[in-house]
Amino acid sequence: MSPTMRTLLPDPSALLRVIELNAGLAGAGLEPARRAALERIAAGVAERLAEPAATQLAALPRLVGGEMKPFGWFWNGFYVLRPDGKLHLGPACGPPVCSELEAGGALFTSGMCFDALHLNQTLSASDVGAWPGYVSCDKTSGLATVSGIVTPLRGPEGLPFAVWDLDAARPVLAADVRFVDVLFATLARFVALGPADLG
Repeated sequence: MSPTMRTLLPDPSALLRVIELNAGLAGAGLEPARRAALERIAAGVAERLAEPAATQLAALPRLVGGEMKPFGWFWNGFYVLRPDGKLHLGPACGPPVCSELEAGGALFTSGMCFDALHLNQTLSASDVGAWPGYVSCDKTSGLATVSGIVTPLRGPEGLPFAVWDLDAARPVLAADVRFVDVLFATLARFVALGPADLG
């Protein structure tokens, strides 16, 4: 993205408005409490826009966990792609989970996190056990994961360097998936993100 383009969108209120409009929460038919929780996440991200990217990303799992725990979002956090080809755990909120994930090769062999990186797009599963190659951290976390969302974090060139991962004990909704996709795609347009921002 050109420097001129990035300077068009530095305002926190603009970030919030883009997320609200593009995620379509108003017309998603969500129960009021769920919609309000997602709106508070968007507002929390917008409020931190002036902070360093590392500070923003470190705070995000706690914000999401605090707002969405009533809806079964019991674990969320980042996995960062390292030079060794593994995904290493970064900032997270919830019980302990797998500290690193190892690539098995092609699509559908290494779980949703690597598949999201390979495809460079947000993925969701209403039944995570049905995802080919799914990697479960439930033995480590004690969770009974039902559904999940994984979305890539992209640098200024649009290439993924990490993923945000959700383990939910209840089904995620299509509106949740859309919100997460819009949230992270929009954040990457406002903030120059990179692997160093996740430790």
